[in-house]
Amino acid sequence: MQTCNSIENRQFSPFLLDVSEALRILRLHAGDLNRLEDHLLDMRAITGIARVVGLQSSQLRFQSTSLFLDPELAKQKLEGLSRQQLAEFFLLSWHPVTELEQLVMPAVKEASEYWKKMLSFFERRGKFDLGQFDSPGTFGLGDLGSSGMMEDQSFTERLQGLWNELKSRAKSGEGVEYWSFVRSQDFRETVSRAQLVSFLVSYGYANMDKNGDRIVLTPNETPVLQTEGSPHSFPIPIPWEKAPA
Repeated sequence: MQTCNSIENRQFSPFLLDVSEALRILRLHAGDLNRLEDHLLDMRAITGIARVVGLQSSQLRFQSTSLFLDPELAKQKLEGLSRQQLAEFFLLSWHPVTELEQLVMPAVKEASEYWKKMLSFFERRGKFDLGQFDSPGTFGLGDLGSSGMMEDQSFTERLQGLWNELKSRAKSGEGVEYWSFVRSQDFRETVSRAQLVSFLVSYGYANMDKNGDRIVLTPNETPVLQTEGSPHSFPIPIPWEKAPA
């Protein structure tokens, strides 16, 4: 009965219940029904099984009408459609995976006429007041570096150079004050050095310790990666007044 109620509440599929087996169990215990309550319980069980059979029938009707289309019925529907309806349905269901384009002679003639009628670059440029025309020049790697579009050194070279500088400024294992190390005359350079220092600490090239308001950097002779515990990080704001020395 509990299974029947669950099926009626749409918790399980109607076909989960084996109706033949359920009826066999009821027949098996039919001779043991002596009291009125036993007969009422048996009647409730039979009613629940009947409802499950009704749900099975409804689902079969739905599958037979909605999920299955008889070929003869499909043929009749297609024959009853007009040409325009057939064309519309074809376009809605058409999903080509390839496309063929062909260059035809009229298109070639049209392109040729277009280029023949087009004015030269200098004639078209003369319509606008653009000033004197500069001839194309060259732009080398040195120009890219001076314009800031490309770094003169690679990231690894800059990181190695900053590590060597930190080791040279540290005295016999003593650390270097953070701001005195990253601070530069140019604010952009200060930000760049602070970023590189963060990589030095993350990669184990240096240690960073905070002692009150002071932040001390201590270089390592060889990179030391942290293998135990979780690394800690804290943001260090760089105010504009920290830029000048």
